[in-house]
Amino acid sequence: MRFVAFLPLALSAAVFAGPLTWDQLIQSAEKDPRYMAAQKRAEATSSSQGTKLWDKLELRYQLDGFSFAKHDFELRMTPKTFGEGSADRARYEAEKNYEQARFAVERSLLLYDRYERGVRYVLRKKIYEINKQLAQVNADRVEVLHLKSGSATFNPEDLMTALEKSASYKAALLSDSTALRDAELKMKIWVPDFDGVDLDTAFIPTMAELEQNLSGGVEVSENFPQVAMAKGKRDSEVARAKQDVSKGRDYISHIGIGYSLQIESLMEKYKTLYADDVYGSGAYSDYKDDYEKETGCTSRIDQNCKTYADFLIPDKDNRKTADKFFVNLAVRLPFFDSNKDSDLRQQVATLDAESDYLDDVREVNQKVARLTEEILALIGQWKVQKEYAEQVNASGFMEQFARNAGSDPLLLLRAKESALESDMKAVKLEYDIFLQYLALLDYAGGLARQGVVNHLREGLK
Repeated sequence: MRFVAFLPLALSAAVFAGPLTWDQLIQSAEKDPRYMAAQKRAEATSSSQGTKLWDKLELRYQLDGFSFAKHDFELRMTPKTFGEGSADRARYEAEKNYEQARFAVERSLLLYDRYERGVRYVLRKKIYEINKQLAQVNADRVEVLHLKSGSATFNPEDLMTALEKSASYKAALLSDSTALRDAELKMKIWVPDFDGVDLDTAFIPTMAELEQNLSGGVEVSENFPQVAMAKGKRDSEVARAKQDVSKGRDYISHIGIGYSLQIESLMEKYKTLYADDVYGSGAYSDYKDDYEKETGCTSRIDQNCKTYADFLIPDKDNRKTADKFFVNLAVRLPFFDSNKDSDLRQQVATLDAESDYLDDVREVNQKVARLTEEILALIGQWKVQKEYAEQVNASGFMEQFARNAGSDPLLLLRAKESALESDMKAVKLEYDIFLQYLALLDYAGGLARQGVVNHLREGLK
């Protein structure tokens, strides 16, 4: 019953899990956390920048006295300095381009890892097959030597050497199988669900295609991600220097418009009152009793008393509406400013940024030229090995060799072994060539392109 219950699960796993293909391996880069983080950074900086009308906007309040009768409200704006707008736009464009190039570099590195692992697996599998054939040739040699052990031409050292080679081939086959298993485990990190590996060798370009692709040389341009990133960094440094200079051009420090509010019910002021102010038709007759109490006077003509007194009297806001508003303006006097070296600092920063950019471009140029030269040199070595192997494997050559060797099986086995060893050298050269080629594609941005099915064949187009 347990077997019956387990059978549907096994069948469903077999339906959904298939062999790993190049497409799955390449597309797994888009699910990598580093890819998504770099993409979010690029998208965040690619959004349009809002127009900045001022540097700072403040609402200021001032209380005139703790009687809370007078309140000043002011809307104060710090305007943008001269040239600050263009410097901000240049800085934004530089940062946007830098993040786009940084995203391309990150995408290229992620694809480099996957292509390198896939190529390693395919070529290591070729090496494994050649080692199996070499082991079989050596096993045939051991058998022949055992059969010749009683003859006069038998050399025990040949048998010992063949047995030692058997051990070496067994170790090589074990190393190959371990490397293939490790490669599968590494690829399972990127593509968790797959049953076996089906990385087609036809996906990888031939040596002739690589040679044709690189024969015209590689010209470094600003489209190379690392060059574009260096350019974005340079432009950002230059724009930052312009921003620093523009901040020194704040000739108008601030502009403000305000409103002065006075609450009449809370407004009072001290006023000196005389007898004429409180007696008869005086304007402050309401203060007559307080005046008499304070001064001791009983009438306007009373000369035997103090003739005046100070009283808190309600005040009125008799200003016009227009006079309740005020303007605040602060202008900096640049002639008395000690900061005179801002332009020099900008020139130095610009020259430093340009120097760093040229250093980065020169480094990319040197690496691209070196990689191109090494790849073409390795392809030349690969041709020699393949030509020799093809010559040995040719039927006419083997027949002629057999006639000249007197049909000696040991010589025939040695010829076959020599051809296989040449094939082995060629495959190892292919691995070195593709490592260099992937590094070249990384520098040249060939791996950074989106919407490409096979970056290896697309190459540097």
